[in-house]
Amino acid sequence: MSEIEKAKKEGRGWYSNVSDPDLPWSKRGLNARTCTISLGPDGDRDAPVAALVWLNEGPGDPLRGRHSHSCDAINLVVQGAMYMDGIWLRPGQAKIVPSGTNYGDAVVTGGGCIFIELFGDHHGAKPDYDEPDEMAYWDEVHGGLLKQ
Repeated sequence: MSEIEKAKKEGRGWYSNVSDPDLPWSKRGLNARTCTISLGPDGDRDAPVAALVWLNEGPGDPLRGRHSHSCDAINLVVQGAMYMDGIWLRPGQAKIVPSGTNYGDAVVTGGGCIFIELFGDHHGAKPDYDEPDEMAYWDEVHGGLLKQ
C-alpha cells in the first residue's frame, strides 16, 4: 500500500513526501529530476507553484546551469546539501533569489540533495538559461511539468 493510499484510508486526505516515486516527476535527466505542485486551484497558472528538485551526485546536470526567473524564488533544502553561489545550504536552510538574478551551478554533497523551490506563479517558474543548449535540455526533460 502506498503512503497516499494509507493516508486516505486513515482519513488524512492527500499525503506525500519529497522522495515519493508516485509524484509527477519529469523523465530522468543526467542526474536530476523535477516535479511541480501547484499551490492553488487546478488550472490556475497565476497560482504559486512548488518545484521539487532532486539532484544526485556526479557530473553537473544541465538543470544546474546558470539561469534566472521572472519572479522571486525561494530555495529550501530538505535533504542533503548543496553549494551554490558561494554558500552551503543544508536541511532547513533557504536562499531567496530575487527575480532576474542569475544563479545556479549547484554542487551537491555525496548523498545528493533534494530542495523545494517556491515561485509566485507558474510563468515565473520557467527558467531562462544562459546557454541555449541548457535551455533546450530543460525544455526536453523538465519543461513539460509546467504545462500540467
